[in-house]
Amino acid sequence: MQFKPARSYPLSFMSRKSLFLQSALSTIALGGAFLAGRATVSNPVGIAAASAGNAVVNRSANSASGMASPSLSGNPVPGGGATALSRKISPTPEQASGRLKTIFENEDPVTRMSDFLAFLKTLDSNESRAAALGTLMENFNPRERARELNMLMSEWAGADPVAALASVKDNKDWTGSMAASTVLSKWVQSNPDAAIAWATENGKEANETENGNFYMVGLLGTLAKTDLDRAVQLAQTGMNRSRARGEVMDRVLDQFLVQRSPEAAQAWVGGLGQGPFKDGVISRLASRLADKDAPAAAAWATALPDSEAKPRAMAEIVQRWSSSDPNKAGAWLNQFPASAATDDPRETFAMQVQKKDPEAAIAWAGTITDEGRRERATSEVVKSWAEREPDLARQWVDSNNVSERIKRRYGTKPNG
Repeated sequence: MQFKPARSYPLSFMSRKSLFLQSALSTIALGGAFLAGRATVSNPVGIAAASAGNAVVNRSANSASGMASPSLSGNPVPGGGATALSRKISPTPEQASGRLKTIFENEDPVTRMSDFLAFLKTLDSNESRAAALGTLMENFNPRERARELNMLMSEWAGADPVAALASVKDNKDWTGSMAASTVLSKWVQSNPDAAIAWATENGKEANETENGNFYMVGLLGTLAKTDLDRAVQLAQTGMNRSRARGEVMDRVLDQFLVQRSPEAAQAWVGGLGQGPFKDGVISRLASRLADKDAPAAAAWATALPDSEAKPRAMAEIVQRWSSSDPNKAGAWLNQFPASAATDDPRETFAMQVQKKDPEAAIAWAGTITDEGRRERATSEVVKSWAEREPDLARQWVDSNNVSERIKRRYGTKPNG
């Protein structure tokens, strides 16, 4: 069948006189200490800090040098000095929350991120991390704070993954799932057995639902990069049929194609036992193969044994192939007789070519054997055509044998 051509507080600077005075005072203090035979020398930086009072600290300079701010509360550090400035300062939960709010108020994205990274290094208790998480989740906007959430949870996972997971376990929305996934993805790299055991035990109830155990998604996606065979086994035997398992299939297949080859992926799928897991993998593999080489993917699908998976694989291939070469895709599909087994790819093909050639799309929809499905597909093509070219669509409906429902809806109106 032929188709028509497609239509960021600055530091206050001392005057030269004040610098000279300070230098002289420091020299006198050092001399006095030497004459008295003292072992301890006064720290000029500490003197400067004490004399500066509540001078504002340049947060971006501290961040760039990798130092924590002198005080999370904004006051000078007791004792002052370079050592106090460079050591990690442990904030209380209240200080952690307040500091994070201050960081987020900065409109300079570079300084804000630099300060945030330095801030993460000061968090050395689960209480302060939890306070930071609570502040981060206030009016959470994923477009602005998703990276910070992942960084915080990743840092927490390196220190105490169990506590990190406990902090988000009761959060049932997608942000909780994302945070837990980040923790598990890092934990599985250092202790896969413990991470898998936690995810399996804490996701038991969810595993029985349609959505499934999403704790396993990020975990197995990461595990597949280092231990593909184990990830495959866990996906197949440790997860029920669900959306979560579908996502794991996608990640596992991606690693098969990256680490091994399309042929290795095909051989793996061919060796799977019959059932929903194999069927799901076949359709996902078909789409990936078609993206790379549609004719080769079609040849592979043709040789598949008849099963529920074959029509889905054919539909995935047709959907991608018809975007680049509808004529060849149609010719391949036309090799298979119209039957219930090919209704899915035929409908897919009709939907794909309807904008390039609506008449051909209607003809393909007409070859669907299931009457209800055929009517819905034909109506959908005519509706799309009528929205783009109402006069042509109306003329076609008036002059062709279509159902009365389509004629009444898209044909010439009475007295029209």
